[in-house]
Amino acid sequence: MSSPDDVLLDSLTSGLTPVKRLRSAPLWIGAAVGLVVALIYIFVFYGPRGDIVALMRGGALVNPMVIGKPAIFLVMGFSALWAVADLARPEGRLKLLHLLPVLAVFGLVLGNLLSEMAIFGTDNFARQLNGGGHVCFITILCGGMAGLVAMWRLWLRRTATSHPVLLGAMSGLAAASLMAAAYAIHCNMDAAIYLLLFYGTAVAVSSAIAALLGAKLLKW
Repeated sequence: MSSPDDVLLDSLTSGLTPVKRLRSAPLWIGAAVGLVVALIYIFVFYGPRGDIVALMRGGALVNPMVIGKPAIFLVMGFSALWAVADLARPEGRLKLLHLLPVLAVFGLVLGNLLSEMAIFGTDNFARQLNGGGHVCFITILCGGMAGLVAMWRLWLRRTATSHPVLLGAMSGLAAASLMAAAYAIHCNMDAAIYLLLFYGTAVAVSSAIAALLGAKLLKW
């Protein structure tokens, strides 16, 4: 014989349909596709930096930053995506392993900056910052926000996170970092101060905006 509680529970659950488990594969595939789109956009509308043109014509790799600069932002972007995939579930947490690549990149660039300052002082800053920084900042910020909107539309809105602010911040970090990696194939400004001031600020602003949006839109 059924109890009143059983009848009540049956009535409450009778119309429920199972929800498919959120898979992280579409997030990674979408990010890869978005990165390719960003690379094509930068290549067509901005053009590759001269070092890359020389490499395409069979020249030697003289400046390691041709590869190193896109690589550091790819590392940041994909480590942030790893955090996003973990934070998407209620039991998800931000782990130190998620942040280690980002901290390592920041430490590397900051260490390079301090080393340059110890040797040359700040005399070179004016020359190192004279390279269209406003275009760099705007392109990375706008591209990162476009990526964030696509991420929201295709995947983020289906998440059930217990940490909406963190999920938003890491999503913004991922989108802007991947856009920065794409923009780096055009930009030939490799100085540490330039990377921190323009690339770093654009990524930080994107992360902050995404964190604020996450607080509003990623609650459940």
